Amino acid sequence: MTALLISNILLWCLLIALALVVFGLIRQIGVLHARIAPAGALMVDKGVAVNQPAPQVTAEDLLGRPVNFGYANDRTQLLFFLSPTCPICKSLLPALRAIDKARDDLEVVYISDGEPEQQRKLIKEFGLEGARYVVSPQVGMTYQIGKLPYAVMIDRQGLLKAKGLVNSREHLDSLFETEHLGAATLQEYLNKPSPSMHTPS
Repeated sequence: MTALLISNILLWCLLIALALVVFGLIRQIGVLHARIAPAGALMVDKGVAVNQPAPQVTAEDLLGRPVNFGYANDRTQLLFFLSPTCPICKSLLPALRAIDKARDDLEVVYISDGEPEQQRKLIKEFGLEGARYVVSPQVGMTYQIGKLPYAVMIDRQGLLKAKGLVNSREHLDSLFETEHLGAATLQEYLNKPSPSMHTPS
C-alpha cells in the first residue's frame, strides 16, 4: 500500500514537472514568434526603383477599356501579374477581390498573357468579370516582370511606391505597409539603423 502511494506521488510529480516544461516551451515559442519580423514581399532588383516615376504604358482590358499605367490618376493602382496556370496566383485572388471592394481609393488591375480561353476560365471561376483584366505581354516586359505572382503599387502621382513577389497574403499586405513607410521593401525598413539619440550638451 505504501509503495503504491509513493509511486502515485512520483507520477504526479513527474506529470507536474512535464506540464511546467511544456508551459516553458510554449512561452519561448511565443517570445520567438514575437521577435521574428514579417518577411514581406521579396523585391527582385529589376526595372524602375521604388519612389521613381513608373513606366508609362497603355493597354486595353478584356472589355475593351483603355488602362493607363504609370500616369497620374485619381486612385492608387495595384498591378497584379498572374498566370492562369499559377496555383499561388489563384490562391491570392479572393484576397485581392476583397481589397478591391473594400478600398475606393485603390484600383486593382490584373495583368496576364497567354491563351484568351484560359484567361476567360479564370475570370469566370473567380468572379472577375467586371475587373480590370489586361492580357498583354507588353506590360509585363515594360515592368520587367520575371517571376509570378508579382505586384506593383503605383500612387496617384504615377510614382512606383512598392513592388515584389507576393507568395502569400502577408506579402500582399506588406506592399501597403511599405507604401506608408516610404521604404522599398519591409526588409529595408526593418534593417534601417535606428536614429542615434543625441543628448543636449
